[in-house]
Amino acid sequence: MDKLSYYNIVVPHGAYKLVYNTLTNSLVCLTADEYSILSAYADNLEGFGHDYPSLYDNFKKSGFIVDGDFNELDYIRLQNNKVVYEDQRYHVTINPTLDCNLRCWYCSTEYAKAQHEGCMSPEIVKAVKSHMAYLVEKKRITALHLDWFGGEPLMYFDEIVAPISSVANELVREHGIGFTQHVTTNSVFMTEKMMQRMAELHFTSFQIPLDGNERHHNVIKKNADKGGTFKAIVGNINMLPEIIPDAHIILRINFDKRTLRGIEDIIPLFTENAKRHMTVDFQKVWQIKCNEEDLERLRMVRKAFADNGFCVDFWAFTPRMFHRCYADRLHHYVINYDGRVFKCTAQDYADDKVLGRLGQDGHIEWSDKLRSSLFSHPTFDNERCLACKLLPICMGPCIAKCKEARDTGNPMPCVVENSQSTVDEFVISEACRRKLLNG
Repeated sequence: MDKLSYYNIVVPHGAYKLVYNTLTNSLVCLTADEYSILSAYADNLEGFGHDYPSLYDNFKKSGFIVDGDFNELDYIRLQNNKVVYEDQRYHVTINPTLDCNLRCWYCSTEYAKAQHEGCMSPEIVKAVKSHMAYLVEKKRITALHLDWFGGEPLMYFDEIVAPISSVANELVREHGIGFTQHVTTNSVFMTEKMMQRMAELHFTSFQIPLDGNERHHNVIKKNADKGGTFKAIVGNINMLPEIIPDAHIILRINFDKRTLRGIEDIIPLFTENAKRHMTVDFQKVWQIKCNEEDLERLRMVRKAFADNGFCVDFWAFTPRMFHRCYADRLHHYVINYDGRVFKCTAQDYADDKVLGRLGQDGHIEWSDKLRSSLFSHPTFDNERCLACKLLPICMGPCIAKCKEARDTGNPMPCVVENSQSTVDEFVISEACRRKLLNG
């Protein structure tokens, strides 16, 4: 006997009902009459199959209807275990430095008062190169992704980033494994020559922030000696896909109470080619709280960007990913400029967060105590998440936040409640993207 999926949700939109399955990412758009007819069969699936056999089969293939003995939660657990533990692709974040050429007031590194000075020493650079060789030649990993972070990593592109990248490129080419590189950068140090070198080194992904229109951005992100950075950053974003044709650019809009006012000014500044390579990600500065007026403004701004051909990201909702954050995977870690190893860059760099230490031979001496504690529970292993219909597209808070909640006895934080976007907005956006609705 079949049953309705637990993960079906219904989102009203004008004269339509959008029926979305968070487990399979299936979505249908129904008129009110169609939805009324189908609702009448909710407790009579056998009758539904008899009267509408073709539609019934399509609903079952799409996951809106499942076998009566299919445990969807067990399936989610299995997929999560596969992603977290079985995936042999390694994602290594490297901080060449925690210093930066800019001084944004909301910077998490500065706010956490992380102790830092200078950059990765030649000895640590050599150890990182040895670690790349260890992963490829000894661990036999299936793919390698290097993720450059900081601080501002491009402050030391020639001294640190390019040399390590060159060694990694040679290793993966010799052993025939996949390789990609990403950098999170304010892009101020980028030049055409650097971009050409990045293309040779297989950089394909970039996260570059803007803090509003030119006037507002330049108040926050300015060089001490050269003034505002807005025009240079926009120019670099437009140039990147011309030099790196497969580039994907995440345009991160860090917004506070003022950023979203006038942000539409930046829409016409990007070339059509740049827009095709770009995803716009609106992220609230974490020190502020949004009221309903702020959220309404965010909704309007999102729509303005989408209406102008930009892909707009909903970071809280990640269908078919089966994990919350890339750092939740076992084979993700951060090598800091001083050789200490951490789980992610979203926390401070205090000694109690040290996951391991990189040795000169390229091996990491891991802290089994901290690693065991981080991975002791799935991120969704709490009553609230397990009962939530949005679990498959959310997967709970990240492992670091889960551990913090367990250690302190505080309630487990809810990702959706802190996302600044509702699931209704996400589903409606998906329906427009799939051309089930007109924008």
